[in-house]
Amino acid sequence: MKKTLLSLLFTCIVIAAIAQTAPPARLKYFGFAIVDCSLDDPNDAAVLTNYIHEVDTFSNVAQMCVESHTDTVINRVNMMNSRCVKPILSVSKVFIYLANTNGPSGSNYDLYPNYQTRWDSFKLINASVLNANQIEMLYVCDEPTWNGVGFSELSTICNTIKADFPNIPLATVEASPMVGQIQIPTTIDYIGFDHYGIYDVSTDTNYLAWLDTLEQARSTPNQKIILVFDEEWNSFYWPGGWTPDSMETVLDNYYKLALADTNVVALVGFTWPGIAPGWLGARHLPQHVIDKSILYGQMIKNNYSPCTTAIEAEKKRLEIKVYPNPSNDNVNFSFGENEGLKQISIYN
Repeated sequence: MKKTLLSLLFTCIVIAAIAQTAPPARLKYFGFAIVDCSLDDPNDAAVLTNYIHEVDTFSNVAQMCVESHTDTVINRVNMMNSRCVKPILSVSKVFIYLANTNGPSGSNYDLYPNYQTRWDSFKLINASVLNANQIEMLYVCDEPTWNGVGFSELSTICNTIKADFPNIPLATVEASPMVGQIQIPTTIDYIGFDHYGIYDVSTDTNYLAWLDTLEQARSTPNQKIILVFDEEWNSFYWPGGWTPDSMETVLDNYYKLALADTNVVALVGFTWPGIAPGWLGARHLPQHVIDKSILYGQMIKNNYSPCTTAIEAEKKRLEIKVYPNPSNDNVNFSFGENEGLKQISIYN
């Protein structure tokens, strides 16, 4: 009887696992915004401003914010690296400042007249970690067109960084209302846009039109897409009865789109902590929603872990074939011809 129950349980777990489509190799990055940005989730009693220990097992990238050109990020970068995660390091505040309210968003940012001096200071302070082995990408500006940062200013920032660190990719994310006006410097490697409160981005005509417009606006075909997925809940983005439980399906739909669009290389979630009272970040959503993030994150991190050596990566290329697939009954595994100990990881 016990054997039968165990067999049924194992079969059910395998069926649940193979129901999730494994990510293609191009889908390389998974992580969240505001993981290490000196922001405390107001829904917590205790003060906490660095959440890397909550996401490291299923993320390979995480946003780390720079507040000033005099910031020291060495210890923060090293700690994140020690957990097999690399920063998306946000450096915009080194280069730009809030000048007035004349931007489309109500905020207009200008380039510091002494931006080069500020950048040189930041480089000198953090020289030991500013390299492609420790930083996954530099986030140069958030919603630049929406926030009044012109193409010339954005290009200046990108050119300044690339002159010093040509091997560290640069990234930016635009606001959806400005996608049709965006100009993308050739020095940008990863580009995305953000829009929240859409239940199924894989079928929503407005969302898909924005995505198509963004992809058409790329200045080189080598520029890849960061898909900013929605994993928070508040009454502003989700009016009309959508509950926090719904966010599992929302995430499923972003993942479905990431599988379908061959330009997408990253899924980055907004946000891990809540950023205002009543705003539930991903960490405070129902457990089944968090579990889905863990599932997708672990599958994508299996494509690329900053701690995985070339030899370990080659070992992971062994395929386990399942027949029949999909299955609603017994499942047979087919291994390669080589003998030896096998380890199978099954995600429920």
